[in-house]
Amino acid sequence: MMQLVLLFLLLLQVVAHASVAATNATCKHATNMWGDPNPNIFYVCNTLDQRPLQLHCPQGRGFFNGLGHLGCLPYDQWPACRPNATQLTRSCSREVEHPWASIDPNQFYMCPGADANPILLNCAAGRAFIQSVGCSADWSHWRRHMHCESFF
Repeated sequence: MMQLVLLFLLLLQVVAHASVAATNATCKHATNMWGDPNPNIFYVCNTLDQRPLQLHCPQGRGFFNGLGHLGCLPYDQWPACRPNATQLTRSCSREVEHPWASIDPNQFYMCPGADANPILLNCAAGRAFIQSVGCSADWSHWRRHMHCESFF
């Protein structure tokens, strides 16, 4: 029960900070939230006209549905769909020449030079970072690559 109350309060906070856009799709659920391949986006059904409202998770959070979770979770708390620890724990050395994943799929790290501090950069809107292709991945590609197609 407490989790339900917390989820409701989080939803209210998300809705208060969300950018809202109507979509042409039909409602998947009358009373529940559902996700999009883009984890920055989720939907709720407008009970007045039965049309979905598109909402955006706050920065640093993504919509996750599964494994006992539903809502905009901080990416570091996602129970799946995450880069492995070795991908996240790199530093700038002579061997590191290519960008690497951050815990947030909207962002990636890059070294400005050998033995420098890595810098955190953003992918363009609508794009996700995958090690092999950089930020050229769309969200459906990212979901397939991360084995994450069941969690939205």
